[in-house]
Amino acid sequence: MLKKLVSSYCLFLSLSAFLLGSYMFLGKGAFADFPPEWIGIMPFSSWNSLALFGMIVFGISNAVAGIYGFNKKNSKVFVLAIFLGALCFLCAALPIILLDEWYLPLVFLFLASTVQILLGFIGLITSKEEKRCGENLSY
Repeated sequence: MLKKLVSSYCLFLSLSAFLLGSYMFLGKGAFADFPPEWIGIMPFSSWNSLALFGMIVFGISNAVAGIYGFNKKNSKVFVLAIFLGALCFLCAALPIILLDEWYLPLVFLFLASTVQILLGFIGLITSKEEKRCGENLSY
C-alpha cells in the first residue's frame, strides 16, 4: 500500500515538473522575464535552461522511480524517493545560498521534497519491519 503511495507521489511530482517546465518554456506570467540579477550568479541564464534541467532531472527521474515502484517487488523505490527528495531540497536551497533571498515558490518545493523524503523513510522503516516480522515467523 505504502509503496503504491510513494510511486504515485513520484509520478505526481514528475507530472508537476513537466507542467512547470512547460510554463517556463511558454514564458507567461511569472516566467515572462528572467530576473536580470540572477544572471551570472545562478547556474541558469534563462527560464528555458532551468525548465530543461527540471524536466530532465526531476521529471524523468521521478517518472522512472514511480514506474519502478509499480513494477518491481523490492523496496528500492523508497531509497529513490529519499534521494530525489533530498536532491530537490538541495536544489531549492541553491537560490537562498547564492542570492541570499527567499522566494515564495521555494516553500512549495521544500514542502514537496520534505513529503517525498518522509514517505521514503516511512516506507523503508515499514518494509524493514515487515521483513523482520516475516523472518521471525519462518522460525
